[in-house]
Amino acid sequence: MNRAIRYSSKKVFLIALVIGILPLALGIPLVYLKSVSDLSRTSNTAAHEAFRQINVMLSEAEAAAKELSDITGLPCSQAAKPLREAVATYRFLRATSLATDNKVYCSSLYGSDVNITVNPHDYLRGRLRLIDQTASGSKTAALILRTQQAHKSALVSIDGRHIQDALHLIDKKSNLSLKVGNHWMTQNGVVDNPPFENEPTAPRSVVSNEYGFTVSAAYPAGTLFSHTLETYSIILGLLLALGMFSGLLTYWMLGRVLAPSIELQRALSADEFVPFLQPVFSSTSGKCIGAEVLVRWNHPHEGIITPNSFIPLAERSNLIIAITRRLMHKTAQQLAPHASRLEQPFHIGFNVCAKHFENFDLVDECILFLKAFKPGTVILVLEMTERELVKPTPTALELIERLHELGVKIALDDFGTGHSSLSYLQRFKVDFIKIDQSFISMIGADALSVHILDSILDLALKLDLQVLAEGIETEEQRDYLGACGVDYMQGYFFAKPMPVSEFLKTILNHPDFSNKTAWTDSHSQTGKRLTSPVR
Repeated sequence: MNRAIRYSSKKVFLIALVIGILPLALGIPLVYLKSVSDLSRTSNTAAHEAFRQINVMLSEAEAAAKELSDITGLPCSQAAKPLREAVATYRFLRATSLATDNKVYCSSLYGSDVNITVNPHDYLRGRLRLIDQTASGSKTAALILRTQQAHKSALVSIDGRHIQDALHLIDKKSNLSLKVGNHWMTQNGVVDNPPFENEPTAPRSVVSNEYGFTVSAAYPAGTLFSHTLETYSIILGLLLALGMFSGLLTYWMLGRVLAPSIELQRALSADEFVPFLQPVFSSTSGKCIGAEVLVRWNHPHEGIITPNSFIPLAERSNLIIAITRRLMHKTAQQLAPHASRLEQPFHIGFNVCAKHFENFDLVDECILFLKAFKPGTVILVLEMTERELVKPTPTALELIERLHELGVKIALDDFGTGHSSLSYLQRFKVDFIKIDQSFISMIGADALSVHILDSILDLALKLDLQVLAEGIETEEQRDYLGACGVDYMQGYFFAKPMPVSEFLKTILNHPDFSNKTAWTDSHSQTGKRLTSPVR
């Protein structure tokens, strides 16, 4: 058995680990793809915007060059003024020059005192050239546009600072660059080597069909990781938290349901199932005349566990009979010494299920329970739930007869919620019916449920059955049921289920406890049921 438990625990751990990793395994690739998409979109947008701005600058330079073409060939003394006016007129220009036979003879910067030879092969497509002018004292590069007509040409220089500003301000992180021929202008200036050898992330390029220049954008290695952390840190944190929560929840849930018979058997051996008592009050006297015994699992690690969590497991693993036997024994052991001080006869109710009616062991358990008390001090009530079908086999019917011979009362629990109420009343000779909380809770809220409740009370009157209403939580419910002549009541309005010691302390040491449920004269009844309730 120990080997099986260890194997099961290992299996639970592995399953929980897989479930815990699953959100990360599915989420991280999606976050990664989203980060790649983000950088690609940003890089593409930056490259196109830089391309657009440089085109604007070149369009302006083109317009200036066309104006200057008309004066190309004039003496410098006549052309100098228009050259300087062009620089002043067009916002992006740094200098303008005129050349004949590929020799510059006049410049807006130097006038006629210039002797520069122009090599058309230095210009991309004979039109565009990117030069570094830092050696000549200028702080930035320049982009030169050349236009030629026959042997005459005009050269318009765009200030590199404007291009640098565009590359820098559009997106500082995408490392935008302008390529003209074999030269690049980056955000930091002109370089002679490709600037993207170490920039492999989200590379994007836009090529000008008209001028031949290329605008490129890319991110350095590591940008994807840093971008993911900066942008999606919350999502990554949530994925991690979800993974941890899913793994721990899976581990906890599988640990609870794995090999339930082993865990329940261990709890039985450790005597962890304890009785809780919920008082039952008389609607006429207001006194506590009995209690329903409810099982609780006092788990060493999880504390008190309610029966809904383990009773179905106990029934499937055939341990429910052993648990009920232990519960009856412990209840008798704790209540018997104080039975004479309780209301006489004191009703003590236990829930039984279909498996109890498959053999006669229940009769022996009831005999042992009643022997613990003096004759006449208690009435044992067994509550059959209508939610689980008890088949009217010969064994079950004979069992009911023997229980009645012992003075044991049979109550039909959850009356009205199942599928065989009338059949139960006819075949099992029921003494009490317990009205389910679902009907009680609708008092004052649902007229149809109240009509059903009235019909149940009328049926009980005609069959001479005593009625217990459970799940009473409000004063309105109590008053309504009292006016209807319901015999007994229980619910959180009066008291919650409590350990036996607390129950005895409350009942025996605080006589005024019963006054909490005492009826006023206007609600006190003689016990006669009303076929039409006072509303």
